[in-house]
Amino acid sequence: MDEENQIQPVVEGSEVEQEDDDSLPFPRARVVRIVKEEIGHSKQIRSEVKEAINIWLGTLLKRLAREMGSTQFGSVGIADFQRATKPYDMIADIVKDQERLILSVQKLNADADHLGRELQRFFDVIKGGQ
Repeated sequence: MDEENQIQPVVEGSEVEQEDDDSLPFPRARVVRIVKEEIGHSKQIRSEVKEAINIWLGTLLKRLAREMGSTQFGSVGIADFQRATKPYDMIADIVKDQERLILSVQKLNADADHLGRELQRFFDVIKGGQ
């Protein structure tokens, strides 16, 4: 076997990455580089996690492509991209709104309890209690 056909490890940081696997949707080294930028270079990422992220990203991309492909026009435009990614962008907005929504519900419950006590006191007075 000549040297051109041999798989050579690609050195990334202190970790050695194998050359890209054609069975994965994206170049493994690039996916790992992006993940390490976010979690920090001091943490080790297990190979099954690297593979799972890569496969998950490929599946997500296929879903987005199918959604964009459902356009009625002959070409896919930015509006199709925005339509396809909107549900995923909305998830982040919902998570941000979670605390605000929970506080609003707690306030509504407190207001309802207060109104209930006031009504009970009012009817007790009318009935001749207290």
